[in-house]
Amino acid sequence: DHRMAVQGVFTLGCAVQKYAWGKIGAESAVAKLAAGGNASFQIDPAAPYAELWMGAHPKGPSTILDPAVSPNSLAAWLQQNPWALSERVAARFAGELPFLFKVLSIRNALSIQAHPNKEHAEKLFARDPANYPDPNHKPEMAIALTPFKGMCGFRPFAEIASHLRSLPDLARASGEAAAHTFVAAVDAKTDSAKLELLLRDCFRGLMTCSDATVEASLASQLSSIASRAERPDLDALFVELNEQFPGDVGCFCIYYLNVVVLQPGEAVFLAANIPHAYISGDCIECMACSDNVVRAGLTPKFKDVDTLCAMLDYTAGPAQDQVYTGTPDATLPHVTHFASRVEDFGVSRCKLEAGKTGSLGVVAGPSIAIVTQGAGRTDKGLALATGSVFFVAAGLDVSLTAEESGLEIYRAFC
Repeated sequence: DHRMAVQGVFTLGCAVQKYAWGKIGAESAVAKLAAGGNASFQIDPAAPYAELWMGAHPKGPSTILDPAVSPNSLAAWLQQNPWALSERVAARFAGELPFLFKVLSIRNALSIQAHPNKEHAEKLFARDPANYPDPNHKPEMAIALTPFKGMCGFRPFAEIASHLRSLPDLARASGEAAAHTFVAAVDAKTDSAKLELLLRDCFRGLMTCSDATVEASLASQLSSIASRAERPDLDALFVELNEQFPGDVGCFCIYYLNVVVLQPGEAVFLAANIPHAYISGDCIECMACSDNVVRAGLTPKFKDVDTLCAMLDYTAGPAQDQVYTGTPDATLPHVTHFASRVEDFGVSRCKLEAGKTGSLGVVAGPSIAIVTQGAGRTDKGLALATGSVFFVAAGLDVSLTAEESGLEIYRAFC
């Protein structure tokens, strides 16, 4: 046992967050994985299970399950064993794990939000630490485990213009003058830098609209949806979001932002300042280790509309521009990489068929892996079930063998 610990590969016990928007009981992938990875975990059939946190974040730190390893806090163990992070990561990220790895199970939509870049996060933290609790940036990546719906980035200008033209309630809530100016500029094929500024005026108009106008526009939009014989997907989504968040201006955001459905194994990367909101489904998520969120709609929480509207990236384009499926590893055909475009983390997936053996792949920094399907074992003596989470120290190779159910593992690394 001591030998296993010295080798820097061990299973983790992970925190579960029961936020109200999570899927209920055994419907939740989070609950099923938590129960599979921890024999003492009991699923409450009435409770929401929203997030599984894998990492060293103080709000939900992972513990080391191997009794031979001490201390049993992953964060404390890493402080005492910086070699497990690698010299590069330990120096660059002050001896801490630079990423937080999660599974999310979403029943109700999350707020419309964006995450600040590093420089902006430092300013927000200095100005308002109660609402912006750390000076870090928070780029993030989501990979679907089940069909996963979300909003991501602004739609192409022409689509937004067509919505403003055909939906009088949207134009009214966004401000008639701003909407008219934007639509005319799109028709005149104005250059995109100018259109981005005009789009910002419309979106800011919507997000700062008076409660009375929001209420009247929502009611009017709902009744015109009800009166139509057909109900396209966007109309159905509008009704659904209004049921979840009655009277929230965020319901109108679906006409501005791309609505994307990721199929299992498809990913989206959310760079700083990209507006987004997860709507439903289960996903793997990896992010820089931060809690900074600037929110503006579909939420009862603190809203900072001015900050959000000023910081957003108003680049417009189709949803598919944001979606990708990962690239196969050059030497390991069973491994797929999801590039993150930031130095804080990357994610890969390892998929082995029944009875097959293969390497998880060596990375220069630390990693955390979760078994999302199947079962197997490692050459380091660990038995893996669906839901098992394990840490792998920098530079170590782990050989995996799949049982008859096959084996699928997602891994975050730095």
